[in-house]
Amino acid sequence: MGSARRIWRAVLAGTAVLAVTAGCAVSAGSGSGTLIGAAAADLGAARVVPGQVYATRASGPLALDLFLPEGSGPHPLVVYAHGGGWDAGDRALDGHLAVGGAAESLAAERMLSRGFAVATVDYRLSDLGPAPAQVEDVADAVRWLQSHAGAWSLDADRVVLWGASAGGLLVSQLGAVTDDPGEPGGGLTGIRAVIDWFGPTDLSAEAELATPQLSDYSRRTVRKYLGCMPSECPQHAAAASPVRNLSGAEPPFLIQHGTKDSLVPIAQSLNFAAELRELGVDVSLHPYDDFDHGFTPGPSVPMIVDAIDEFLATHV
Repeated sequence: MGSARRIWRAVLAGTAVLAVTAGCAVSAGSGSGTLIGAAAADLGAARVVPGQVYATRASGPLALDLFLPEGSGPHPLVVYAHGGGWDAGDRALDGHLAVGGAAESLAAERMLSRGFAVATVDYRLSDLGPAPAQVEDVADAVRWLQSHAGAWSLDADRVVLWGASAGGLLVSQLGAVTDDPGEPGGGLTGIRAVIDWFGPTDLSAEAELATPQLSDYSRRTVRKYLGCMPSECPQHAAAASPVRNLSGAEPPFLIQHGTKDSLVPIAQSLNFAAELRELGVDVSLHPYDDFDHGFTPGPSVPMIVDAIDEFLATHV
């Protein structure tokens, strides 16, 4: 684990906002599995395989949408976990928003143009179960896609995890435990890189105690996600914190975060990057002065997408 003094400096000022995008019904192509829900707009994909059920829980089915690029493949795969404070949001990415500069849509569109397949996944929200349910769901989605790689010409050994806000924590946690199959969601294979957009990385009791000014929203969101406040369940909170689970075996990370983030302070990403680097992990950290929480349309969005493009070209 990393040094305590840097972790304790991390500030837990909240978690996430509601998902940036909403879905638009589009149908394109078909695949194996049971269909539920509506497909997102096509993001320039050659084919959209919508509503694929990758797991069924007591609360119901969990689905993903798969966007396939041009070409015969095999295609490297990006798996996207949405934000929303773990208690809101869904898998939909709307291609129509790319015209207006929505960062998620533009990034996915660029990935597809570079020959990456993109899967957007639903996971159980925290009112259906606390952590680690969400991490386990995203991991199961990755494994399901790998097991069905032949159906869509996916490259199961070239997988990128990408998440925003609450989803950023989920993919960072999965990246942190790729070498530990005994951990929830642990032991994923074929993970070449992780892209963390402004995700919290330290939900520990120490981080909570360092910020007694937590808002009611933040307390409610963290309590729902963990099933307790961190000070009430310190071991569970530490186990759910990516920064507390690092080993040095992590894949390369790209961390992108707004310096004016009022919900997840950039200190969380700065400290996380420092811990990764101390362990010898390849980290690219990009702070952006223009942004609060979330990459809303603005002049820096193309730069954000370009950074992803360069990172993927280097590591995948």
